[in-house]
Amino acid sequence: MPKKILVVDDDVEMTMMVQAILEEKDYEVFLAHSGLDAIEKSNKEVLDLILLDIRMPTLSGFWFCDAFKKRPHTSNIPVVIVSSLSAEEDIQKAYQLGATAYVKKPFKPEELLQAVEKAVA
Repeated sequence: MPKKILVVDDDVEMTMMVQAILEEKDYEVFLAHSGLDAIEKSNKEVLDLILLDIRMPTLSGFWFCDAFKKRPHTSNIPVVIVSSLSAEEDIQKAYQLGATAYVKKPFKPEELLQAVEKAVA
């Protein structure tokens, strides 16, 4: 049974690129382009992992990660942040909110896959 991954990013091209990378490795991929969309999809599917951008309209990735990790039925699902924010305080905040890993954009496909494989192992 393939692992189910939700990719959350308001950049449609980015989500499509990540989807292609993951599907090549036989992951089942769901896409969300906002925090609200991500909440809806995470309520419908039993997920194995979330790949999450920070800078998004309406609800930031930080807000989503915090809320997601506080819900009893989703608190154990790993969240990997995939963001162009590279300041140390942003990275630390992500880990404080419960992120499993932090991948900086732009990334190499191998970097992303390594973080994914480690998170769903």
